[in-house]
Amino acid sequence: MNNVYDSLSSLSLSQLQSLLSSHPITASSADPIKGDERMKQRELMASKRAAERDLKIPAPKNAKNRERALLDAEFFLGHYFGNVFYEPLTSDRLDMLESIENAALYGGDQAIAGPRGEGKTRIVLYQSIRLLLKGISRFPIVIGKSQTKAEKDLKTIREKFQQNKLFLEDFPEIGYPFKALGGWASRANMQTVAGEYTQIEMAKDHLIFPTIRPDQLDWSKDFELVSKGQIFACMGIDGPIRGTTYRDERPTLAIIDDVEDKQAARSETLIAQIEAIIEEDIGGLGSSSEPIARVFLCTIQNRKCNAYKYTDVKQKPSWRGRRYRKMIKPPDRVDLVERFIELWQDRKADDPDAREAFRFWRDNQAEIEAGCIVSNKYSYSKKPHSDGEPMEVSAIHSYYIRVARYGAKAVATEIDNDPPEDAGPVGQGLTPEIVASRISGLDRYRIPASTVALTAAIDLGKYRCHWVVAAWQQGGTGFIVDYGEEAVFGTDKSMDTEATEAVLYQCLLDFRTSLLEKQFLDPSGARKPVDFCLVDSGNFTQAAYQFCKGMGGIFHPSKGYSPYRHRDKNEENTIVGYNLHAKKLPAHNVWLYELDTDYWKQFVHESFLTPTFNDNNEFRRKSLSIFNPEGSRKHVYYGKHITAEDLVTDGGKTYWKPSGLDNHWLDATYMAAAGSEACGVKLIAPSEIEVAPKHIGDEPKHVKPIQQAYRHGQQRFRQRQGGWIPKRRG
Repeated sequence: MNNVYDSLSSLSLSQLQSLLSSHPITASSADPIKGDERMKQRELMASKRAAERDLKIPAPKNAKNRERALLDAEFFLGHYFGNVFYEPLTSDRLDMLESIENAALYGGDQAIAGPRGEGKTRIVLYQSIRLLLKGISRFPIVIGKSQTKAEKDLKTIREKFQQNKLFLEDFPEIGYPFKALGGWASRANMQTVAGEYTQIEMAKDHLIFPTIRPDQLDWSKDFELVSKGQIFACMGIDGPIRGTTYRDERPTLAIIDDVEDKQAARSETLIAQIEAIIEEDIGGLGSSSEPIARVFLCTIQNRKCNAYKYTDVKQKPSWRGRRYRKMIKPPDRVDLVERFIELWQDRKADDPDAREAFRFWRDNQAEIEAGCIVSNKYSYSKKPHSDGEPMEVSAIHSYYIRVARYGAKAVATEIDNDPPEDAGPVGQGLTPEIVASRISGLDRYRIPASTVALTAAIDLGKYRCHWVVAAWQQGGTGFIVDYGEEAVFGTDKSMDTEATEAVLYQCLLDFRTSLLEKQFLDPSGARKPVDFCLVDSGNFTQAAYQFCKGMGGIFHPSKGYSPYRHRDKNEENTIVGYNLHAKKLPAHNVWLYELDTDYWKQFVHESFLTPTFNDNNEFRRKSLSIFNPEGSRKHVYYGKHITAEDLVTDGGKTYWKPSGLDNHWLDATYMAAAGSEACGVKLIAPSEIEVAPKHIGDEPKHVKPIQQAYRHGQQRFRQRQGGWIPKRRG
């Protein structure tokens, strides 16, 4: 082998080429002529495939309609999207169209409250498209209630581009490129017109329109092209709005579309959060030289919600708020209306659809409706009833059916944007869906980096015990890493408390075994044991005391109090924490943790109301999130427990209002949260506490706290900055 290598090494370059060309395998490839032919063939085939892929765009079919649509919003909506806008637009909807266009042209902010169910969202979406085509707004962004809904709305718009025959015919430079993509966003990368890439883009939350120059289309001399790479985005108020840019372009117009649902409008926390998003996140989307124009379309639900605030010229004068009613002037014959409502509400069992009341209105329609004026005379059901007559005969009739069904106050609020002064108790607005949406991205049993405490809690019940395990970072950020139920076998309705507690004791032993065997792992794969576990002792005191006394270590009984009596300082048998304290019970040889129920429940609710991630995709301080869903386990049932009580304010009083549903995981979760306080977790992390220098010019110093030991009987407590926990035993 070495001899062959030496022989080849001694050959010159020309000798090597001659030797290779004579070999049967390499002879053909060494032929430069044949090599050039193969290269030309590849180039020819590539050109052929590119030509086949190149999009052919026909000229617009109806130039007059195209030109008129760009000038007339009402014509654009009715002509191209007649299946959506099949009725003449009323004065309030025309005002919405004009307000959106004026904001795009001249900037500024506008807020308009319209009746629910009058098509505000459709107006917003299609007017935005028209402004984009017209060139008034290069990058409009529509912000709705949720990211999921926003993505569905954008999908609808994209499908209209692809399937709407009239739009394809008159705006082919937009419709044909989107139609060619179908449902495959990946096709956008290779799409060309006249050999030039269109740079079209199709994503869940935005569309980038094709860029096609006049020299690429032979018919462009007769038309002004609208394919200029414009951007259209749809996002939810809960989405990552701050800093939104695509291809280095910032939004030019933000349309805020009915972002408050019923729960959000009754929650002081969510009202404040949404206002902050409107003012800070959405308001900051523009550039320093060109602030973004904003239009807020809404429906008022009470006198505290953002819809009411932004349309009140006294509270938000710069938004130039306007409110539209459906009922502009009530009927002259109020007595006849009241008779109809009475007939509708007192309908008999054999008349579930209140057709007797219908016939009363039909027979007296002219007299009943005399003098009445409504903003939209087309808004009533045209469907037939099984008796062959229509369901409703007019918009006025439809309005008073709603009054009969829902009450005058509800209609005044939802339909006339005129809520009464007293809109009932205002809660925090947390829903099971919000709780279930707070996903940490961590799998079950996985804890995040920088976890400083792992706490657990169990709520005792006669038939089932509910438990929660949570990891905590400094700053109060929590992660539900596991939760579940422990069945209590052997209990029945006939058993008294004493008999039940004996069975519960065995259930607690099973829970302990299961808890201590679980592998809670950090990102490095290291196992972290549970630091602290509270056991509810409210209803089954002896079982909890006996279990904690026997097991010791991390297990401690607890009891919630409302109202809670705060302790100011440590005493001989009492250690004071933040909204909790531990009290020595010598007779049972346990430390009982007494908790401020109201505070810790509110802590849990506010933490779930806090979005999980900040703008840098980092876990947000004082948020609470849940592990990734597993199969059918979507956390909605857990969320129903968390929201089974709501903190409401009514007439100056604040109290927890139960819904009547089970709240066991709420109790277990707030106990686990209280356990984080006992473990030293604080809303302000110790590393963030700045110690003022003694003298001007001195550097700030961070002093590590000294742990002081307190001895109470046989138990030791470690005192540390912001918290304390019992020392493990055994």
